[in-house]
Amino acid sequence: MPGHKRGQGIDREFMSIIGENIFRLDLPELPDLAESIAEAEALAADAYGSDRAWFLTNGSTCGVQAMLLATCRQGDKILIGRNCHKATIAGLVINGATPVYLPTDYLPEFDLDLGVSPTTLELFLNLHSDAKAVMLVSPNYFGVCGELQKMVTIAHSFNVPLLVDAAHGAHLGFLPELPNSALQTGADLVVQSTHKVAGSLTQSSILHLQGDRIAAEQVDSALQILRSSSPSLLLMISLDVARRQLAVNGKELLAYTLGLAKSARSQLNQISNLRTFSQIEVPTLDDTRLTVMTNCVGITGFEADEYLHSQLDVMAEMPTRSQLVFSFSFGNTQDDICRLVDGLQRLIKEKGKRKEEKLITNYELRITNYQSGLTPREVYFGKCDRISIDNAIGRISAESLCPYPPGIPLVCIGEEITFEVVEMLQAILRSGGVINGASDDSLKTILVVQ
Repeated sequence: MPGHKRGQGIDREFMSIIGENIFRLDLPELPDLAESIAEAEALAADAYGSDRAWFLTNGSTCGVQAMLLATCRQGDKILIGRNCHKATIAGLVINGATPVYLPTDYLPEFDLDLGVSPTTLELFLNLHSDAKAVMLVSPNYFGVCGELQKMVTIAHSFNVPLLVDAAHGAHLGFLPELPNSALQTGADLVVQSTHKVAGSLTQSSILHLQGDRIAAEQVDSALQILRSSSPSLLLMISLDVARRQLAVNGKELLAYTLGLAKSARSQLNQISNLRTFSQIEVPTLDDTRLTVMTNCVGITGFEADEYLHSQLDVMAEMPTRSQLVFSFSFGNTQDDICRLVDGLQRLIKEKGKRKEEKLITNYELRITNYQSGLTPREVYFGKCDRISIDNAIGRISAESLCPYPPGIPLVCIGEEITFEVVEMLQAILRSGGVINGASDDSLKTILVVQ
């Protein structure tokens, strides 16, 4: 295996499009490859400064869930930042742990989630001294890293490991001008989506372990359950190549990337009515992420994204109700910057003159006030009813509903559905956004606990 026998059985038209070599490298885990893979993982650990690294070919979703399985059993309590990705909620369904969601700070000026603060983490650890672990997101989709060093110190003072979903941070640690990586701050388990910025193929990630608070055998055991038994060698090769590129040329490549992002930000800030933010306003920001506020010109990020993509071939990484988020990497060029600046100038000229619709932008719904006491696993395997979403307020959701991207649930499975959540979900749909996880795409109905 695979059945195409190194490309001999591949459709000829398909091969003419993507070439022969990719199929020659599409191999199963042959016995003589095991040592090479282990060596590549050891080199990755050395490059990032961890004690152990595991290559993942089913994304950071696998890594997030492995961190949960490696640290918590059914019924164990874990503190989780409420800005967690939906993969975390799915992981709680798998392992049966009891989440205690940590509220995040919010900057209304930029409609920006700032993540969990050290003060909040310390408060909740004092309230829940039986917690087995803490899981945080750093950086988030906007590039906000938060005060991770302080939070590692706090967690460790309670003898609790800190797990970090650093899916958007695989490039950090190779350029001093950027924030420290989660590993540099001392986090115990860290997963990075190497494909997002660092240049490996889509769906390839690395899980890192450092310190002695979590045994490597526990991580191995979790990955035995979650990883594919037929990992893609192509994806693993791409991880090794991305590691080498960062280890050898990372400082130069990321300095170039940061320069492009700063150039774009500087030019956009000179355009009337446009607004961005940087490390000046948000000190822990990864400046290779660029957020443009579209509510300043009276349109939603969804409308702006549609126009830029369809008319000018400029694609944002993420639109929201009030923003466009752009992700820069060393794959970008100066021509990309020119098209981006020109595109936003044309957007304002052609679409930014109508009366501004009042935008609901406050995502700080304080969802931790509405936890039901039921774990995600209990709800997932329990009985549910489908009812009108207008009649669902006050009921317990049996599904997780996420604007996508970024994939952060506005309501998690096992949480009470509130008026604010329903209003926000419907506003996002009306604005052209996508709600992921809904069993009814129209959002007219929702599954609730029976």
